[in-house]
This record gives sequence, C-alpha cells and structure tokens, in this order.
Amino acid sequence: MTYKTNSPISASDVADLRQAVGWNRIEESLQSALSASFCHIAAYDKNKLIGFVDCVSNGVTDAYIQDLMVHPDYQGKGIGSQLMDRTTEYLKEKHIYMISVVYDKSLKGFYERFGFFGMLSGQMQIYNCE
Repeated sequence: MTYKTNSPISASDVADLRQAVGWNRIEESLQSALSASFCHIAAYDKNKLIGFVDCVSNGVTDAYIQDLMVHPDYQGKGIGSQLMDRTTEYLKEKHIYMISVVYDKSLKGFYERFGFFGMLSGQMQIYNCE
C-alpha cells in the first residue's frame, strides 16, 4: 500500500473510485476541483487507486474533509483510518483552527474515533450532478 499526499492524480481514476463506492462520477468537474484542493491523499495498491480523501480549506481557520472513500474490495483493512489519520495530521501541521466533516449517521462511531463530535449544521443540494 502506498499513500501519496497532494500528488497529481487522474480525474478518471477518482471518478472510477467514486463509481465503485456507489457515488456519481462527476468526472468533468473533478480535474479543476483536484487542482484547487488544499489537501488530498490517495492510497494505491500498486498502480490502482483504492482510497482517496480530499480537503478544502482557506488555509487558516477552517478545513472541510470531503469524499473519503475506499474501494469496496479494500474496505475493512484500515485504509480509511490511515487516510483520516494522515489528513488530520497534515491539517494540524498547517495549524488549521477547525476541521469539519459531514457524515451519515451510520459512520458516527468511525469519525468519533478521530475526535469529531456532533454539531447542528445544515446542507442543501442545489442540483443533481449525475
């Protein structure tokens, strides 16, 4: 297993991983999003992308961890935990004041292990990006 932080990454590979975990591909939008990412970490098995996490931030006060995903064939092997550990460590090294993540209720225990706690928040989806 190899982990790469902020290395160039193929939008097609990320789109394939998104599809494997049951999400929409949004491949057309990914390239510009990846190039503007504050931090992204990719996990590879040889040359195959099997895990990914992205983070957006203003570089000072807030960071938002998004799109943590692990290929279904590799889930339950600690890859998601490694991606989270590496991401939170990177953000701590950058002295980011607050880190946020939005997650499904079923993942509450996973995120609590990293120190996240529940807060009221809101979210609105404004269009369907199939």
